[in-house]
Amino acid sequence: MTIRHFRIFIAAARTESITKAAEELVLSQKTVRGVLRELEEHYGTYFFRRTGQRMRLTEEGKKFFKYAVQLIDLYDGAGQSDRDPDVRGTLWVGASVSVGIYYIPALTREFNRKFPNITVQVKINTTEALEKLLLENQLDLAIVGNVIQSGLIHVTYLFMERHLAVCAPDHSLAGQVLTLREFLEQPLLFRERGSGAFESFQKAVAQAGCTAEPAWESSSPEALLEAIRCGLGVTVLPEKFAREEMKARKLSQIYLSDFVFENKVCLAYHRKKYLSSVMKYFMDTAKKIMV
Repeated sequence: MTIRHFRIFIAAARTESITKAAEELVLSQKTVRGVLRELEEHYGTYFFRRTGQRMRLTEEGKKFFKYAVQLIDLYDGAGQSDRDPDVRGTLWVGASVSVGIYYIPALTREFNRKFPNITVQVKINTTEALEKLLLENQLDLAIVGNVIQSGLIHVTYLFMERHLAVCAPDHSLAGQVLTLREFLEQPLLFRERGSGAFESFQKAVAQAGCTAEPAWESSSPEALLEAIRCGLGVTVLPEKFAREEMKARKLSQIYLSDFVFENKVCLAYHRKKYLSSVMKYFMDTAKKIMV
């Protein structure tokens, strides 16, 4: 078995596709299939379960994936190639929805000025889902809300993201001053449970002695925004985005007299993850751009 075998296996496991793995590694599909077959024959087990066009890791495959990622991390860390701007490879980055929308594009562009041949693969999801991917070594790092549960994940604070209460411009509460309890009596439109923003908001509300029961829960920010613009309810949004919407006269602010909501945004990665200079540069760039 060679390092090449492990790199191909990892690409196939992460993309769940021979076609995508071949494209990522600039190989033929025949080569990828051959390498996976060699691995399974060598270890005498099946690492993948084929379902239509997708490939899912078996339990043995999941165990082998963890070992393969650790091996590649150690191998890459032993050399100096990752300090070379001409190095090629893939950096797997997770991002919560608001981070993915407002920060990841600029962050990736700045990173690629230093490492133009590194492909940044981004997965945007809830903090809960991203934590699971970090634990399974399917992500190198993630930028999420501060609701990581596992002690196996190292978390570094980046900045506080303030949120504003908003509604449609023609809503009866537009521009009004409310208490938190009065605000929570309105139809609340929020991201789904498990998202960093929702969980942090629920925690902050509970500390204020209240409870938030959303009328809408959605994984689609666009759907929530459209519902708010149509006057179907109220919500809280990251200040950066809320002010852009208010400037365009698409939303209006509701002023809360007794409550301020700020959500911690953090860098997260597995404690056993080898931090290559490529990863360190990405994290340093995140601190410069986002703080």
